Amino acid sequence: MHWIRTAAIAVTAVVATGVPPTAGPPPDEVATPQAAAFAPIDASGFTLDPAGTAASYQGLVSRLESDARIHRVTLSSVLSSGVVRTGTWPLCHPTHLSSTYSPSGFCWDHDDDTTDQWVPQGITGSGDASATGYVDGRRLLAASWHAPSDAFARVSIADYTTPSAGVPYHHLLLVEPYLDPTGAPNFRTVQNVHADGLMWFGDRLFLATGTRLQVFSLDHIWQTITGGGYAGNVGLYADGAYARWHAWALPMIAEYRTAWGAGGGWVPCNSKTGTKPCLNSISLAPDRTSFVTAEYYAPTDGDSPAGARVIRWPLTDSTTGLPETGVVHATGAYSSPVWHLQGAATDGTAFYLTGDCPGTPPAGTDPNDWICIHRALPGEAPHVLTQGPPLTQNLSYWPQTGELWGINERIDTSTGARVVFKIIPNP
Repeated sequence: MHWIRTAAIAVTAVVATGVPPTAGPPPDEVATPQAAAFAPIDASGFTLDPAGTAASYQGLVSRLESDARIHRVTLSSVLSSGVVRTGTWPLCHPTHLSSTYSPSGFCWDHDDDTTDQWVPQGITGSGDASATGYVDGRRLLAASWHAPSDAFARVSIADYTTPSAGVPYHHLLLVEPYLDPTGAPNFRTVQNVHADGLMWFGDRLFLATGTRLQVFSLDHIWQTITGGGYAGNVGLYADGAYARWHAWALPMIAEYRTAWGAGGGWVPCNSKTGTKPCLNSISLAPDRTSFVTAEYYAPTDGDSPAGARVIRWPLTDSTTGLPETGVVHATGAYSSPVWHLQGAATDGTAFYLTGDCPGTPPAGTDPNDWICIHRALPGEAPHVLTQGPPLTQNLSYWPQTGELWGINERIDTSTGARVVFKIIPNP
């Protein structure tokens, strides 16, 4: 989310949960009796408002797909195409994950592992998308990435069905339909979006971006041109559609916000306080009728970087996810004592939270080296379940298999340090 640091920068925060400071990394499964509770709070003021965006965006998508330059394709055809990258299995970098929880996963190819032009953030997959845990007979992972200065956003769809044979994956650029100055429909990169948490439900991807929750449909994938003079551009040109060297574009079909400005303008969200919560992490709950979001909180005034909120929201349509009209009201919320909270997921009983490890360096840990995955029960103090990969971001729990998936963003342009991992938190 917001942890992009060089390894030389020390972290001076003290963690409000986990284990007492020690001379090294915290042991697993140790609670701190003095730690603050993962405390229920009033959720009545939290809302997600689509403000009529769905009809507008979906009307534009329909108009664009009537244009001969737009070639709509299926997810299956994308996964079967030759435009592919291949990740490596098993894990190729140290993760610090406890062997108790049977860690596994994969690494991106060398270019994606070492680039500083794209940063991975959110994680979801077929364990969220379908109650069976499969999409088109495959076990799939989806990850969100943002570019520097949030100029672009993309998702990657990876096939984890037979990881020992390699993990093929494809990048899709996220785009926004709009009307150009002549009134003609076109599309552009999603505007000023810090692509963060990602959730997959049915054929829809939900992207958490701070104030906004943006919805994309995998039923509307556009094949785009990757070569020629316009290859680095985004949108329609005389000879076809382009998505900045990507072979596929994925259009937004709706947008929810925790707060709207006058005339539909943008207003900032506020972590920790107020009724305009930030949406930095998102994950589906095992009941498949709700999901949880979490905030990242990094104060600049010396205040404790704890207190970010984890909020539960309803999925009011069991087929398509969120309604396309009408305001969504939160059904529960918690204040987290984990410092610099990044990701949150639930197995239906406990919550799993990624954030700072206990203590301050060198007694604690620099998140550029590793973080901690905390386990919390409502009303109780969290404890450290296990250490994790450096700069771990979002989490996703798959009830069919009991897997807790995670992703990290660590930038190392030499050897790479990025992984997509899973553990079994309740072995």
